[in-house]
Amino acid sequence: MNDSGEAAAAFVVLFIVLICLGIWASLIVFGVKAAKKKNRSPHWMWFGVHPVGALIAFIVMMCLDPLLVCPQCARPSPPGARICPFCGYSFVPAAPPAAPPAA
Repeated sequence: MNDSGEAAAAFVVLFIVLICLGIWASLIVFGVKAAKKKNRSPHWMWFGVHPVGALIAFIVMMCLDPLLVCPQCARPSPPGARICPFCGYSFVPAAPPAAPPAA
């Protein structure tokens, strides 16, 4: 094979490798952004050390429901919680007082 053919093949391989690295890095970046948006730990994306781990962690992060943040202690609570497990704050609004009966 001539030199120009080898250079073209090397360029194509380099281009494919750079595209794969870009996709891998973007999965990690978008996964961290999704984790922060859903009040989840961005440390999930440490699975992104491996490209398949990055894809799996990204998919899991997109499927999880966002956590509630307690306004009293600022800790994340499970979605659907009625009471903060750390400080006891009630996420359910108190019922308005009943109107007195009309006589």
